[in-house]
Amino acid sequence: MGKPNSRPSRRPAWALTFGLALAGIIPGRGFAQTEPSPPAPTRELQPAPEKPSPAPVKIHPGAIEYGREVFLPHMGQATKNSFAAKESLIGLAAGGALAGAIAAQDQKIEEYWETEKPIGAWSEIGDQWGAGAIQPAIVLGMFGWAQRTKNQKLATNAEVFAEALILDGLVINLMKPIVGRERPDQSDRLSFPSGHTGNAFTFAALMDARYGHKWGIPMFALAAFTGLTRMQDHAHWASDVTFGATLGTVIGYAVSKHHDDYPYQKTWHRKTKITLLPIAPANEDDRTGLFITMPIR
Repeated sequence: MGKPNSRPSRRPAWALTFGLALAGIIPGRGFAQTEPSPPAPTRELQPAPEKPSPAPVKIHPGAIEYGREVFLPHMGQATKNSFAAKESLIGLAAGGALAGAIAAQDQKIEEYWETEKPIGAWSEIGDQWGAGAIQPAIVLGMFGWAQRTKNQKLATNAEVFAEALILDGLVINLMKPIVGRERPDQSDRLSFPSGHTGNAFTFAALMDARYGHKWGIPMFALAAFTGLTRMQDHAHWASDVTFGATLGTVIGYAVSKHHDDYPYQKTWHRKTKITLLPIAPANEDDRTGLFITMPIR
């Protein structure tokens, strides 16, 4: 029989290392345990700041700014487009030629109205409609309602109506004393062209251009009726009425077509870029300074 081995058995070194490692990472009785990390502090959610309410819509600027920056430039453009644009010149030439042709028959047409009087007492309607008081009242109502309801489109349409009606009135009232034609009733020499007819046709053209034929056609019918009443009342010759209708139609369509809608948004909200450049002295005699540049419109 062999001798028993009296030397104690030796475990490998890697076994001891592995055991110590397990003792450090595996929780259990008799082993080292790592304390859990404290929870992260919770941050209380702050309520989002309330957004400021939007500024109210500004339909128009102040009266002085509006007159200087919008109305006067618009009247200049309206005049140019009414009497220099190609389509306006064609319309004025056609209307002038027609009025000239009718002028040869003015006396016969006047005799017809003198004897027949087909409109009768209804002529009062046309007289009142073309007198120049109803249309401005309508335009003022449009402006007022646009302000109340913050309706920008209605405010713009009111601008167009006001500018066209003012231009038509200015042109016709300048032409009357220059031409100096005597009325059929011989009351004065302000017959050519017809102001009532021009006013009525300007309004009709604007209604047609801005609100469509459903409004434009009835307004043109009323405008034509207005012109007929002026002949029955012996206030105008037929050629006066013809050219008054021409002027009103041309001005109404031209002003509406070329109108710059919402111009004050471009004028008062435009950012002006100003550039500042320092000027360094080139020698001892020169001075320092500041060079300022900005666009001029």
